[in-house]
Amino acid sequence: MSTRNPTRALAALALAALAAPTIACDDDTGAGQGRLAITIYGEEFIEEGIPAGEPGCDGCVEDGWTVTFERFLIVVAAVEIPGEARDDTARVFDLARTSGGAGHPVVTLDLPAAQYSALDYTIAPAAAPTAGNASEADVAYMRDEGLAVYAQGRAERAGEVRTFAWGFAETTRYSACEIDARVVDGGEAAAELTIHADHLLYDDLDSGEPQVVFDLIAASDGDGDGEITRAELEARDISAESRYQVGSRSIDDLWAFIAAQTATLGHIDGEGHCDQQ
Repeated sequence: MSTRNPTRALAALALAALAAPTIACDDDTGAGQGRLAITIYGEEFIEEGIPAGEPGCDGCVEDGWTVTFERFLIVVAAVEIPGEARDDTARVFDLARTSGGAGHPVVTLDLPAAQYSALDYTIAPAAAPTAGNASEADVAYMRDEGLAVYAQGRAERAGEVRTFAWGFAETTRYSACEIDARVVDGGEAAAELTIHADHLLYDDLDSGEPQVVFDLIAASDGDGDGEITRAELEARDISAESRYQVGSRSIDDLWAFIAAQTATLGHIDGEGHCDQQ
């Protein structure tokens, strides 16, 4: 008859508790299986546009420009409830397509009945993505160009117009996204991957209260043709700007600055927090 080591048993129980989904003290989900329906939504700022600043408008463009998106393509490369379920099908979504406020379906995960508090997802280029709600042509474009995010649109102010079509290859893993999803046996809970396009226009990489601005981007139209290209943004030195602070990062041009902001696009359930990696 073997003798059980109580220290090792306690350690094993502690590790199991860390690995298990978070369950509320008054949990009454019961045993069994349920589902978590995950959607993605770009909010009104992508579907309808980012308006010029006005009192009480959080995220509006402070220097008077309005920004609208013709396409806002994003590749959701993976979604995971840590320790329970993971989906690695890469899907391309065009968040500029109207969803009626409901967002666009990504995937539904089968999960044990429990209260879940964390979700991870990855935005990244993919070698063989499929269509979420994007056209096959857009899926092929994101695949062939090796892009994770593509934003195409226009900005207008007092008769001035600037257009842009920017593709970004940066990979970002959003982890420990704070959800409150109660999955019951036979039931379905919901979580939303929320994408904040106004972050592309932030003027600071570290401030807790950055401004949404477009003036410097507009002024980067070196050839005066009305289109703001990657090359023109790369040519715009930001090292002497009072805005566009980068902390300790080795970033000195406007393109690299905007590309770094792509890592801040992802949230959860509206304003919910995620860690970025």
